[in-house]
Amino acid sequence: MMHGFRERWHHISKRERMLVLVGGIVIGLSLVFILIVDPLLDNLDRLERQAMRKQKDLAELALLGQSYLAKRDRLNKVESRMPATESHFSLLTFMEEAATTAQVRERITGMQPHVQSSAQGYQETTVDLRLEGVQLPELLAFLAAIDQAPYDLQVRHLQIRPKFDNPVNLDATVRVLSYAKS
Repeated sequence: MMHGFRERWHHISKRERMLVLVGGIVIGLSLVFILIVDPLLDNLDRLERQAMRKQKDLAELALLGQSYLAKRDRLNKVESRMPATESHFSLLTFMEEAATTAQVRERITGMQPHVQSSAQGYQETTVDLRLEGVQLPELLAFLAAIDQAPYDLQVRHLQIRPKFDNPVNLDATVRVLSYAKS
């Protein structure tokens, strides 16, 4: 077969040999490009896209890490203001003491505690308090006593209505919330 190829090669003109050589080089270069260079370029593009995606993921992870640290610090701060389990803090008792301090204890017509266990290992205690015939300065003193509590207490609901017979006196409903580790 090689012998037949050599004979044909010698019988064709120089110009035809040049065309065959150029065609062979073009076909060879095309095969090199299609089989080697193009897959390498595609692989390089894919790796660059993956690198950019990973950098975005890394930046997002860094932001999530900062957010986590901020929330963990906030949780530690809130937990430091929670009553310890050995302190035997009672929100109901504290509310009675705050009412006595604000001189509104005799105006309490109802006090109802609610205790719920949260799924995260915390216990939520709520006290609903109804006051009748209280004046605004007394109510503000009571709310200030709640705000100055040694633990983190939240007034979740406050409803104030004036009495019809004497608008200076108010009826108030207060819901105070406290959390503790369970």
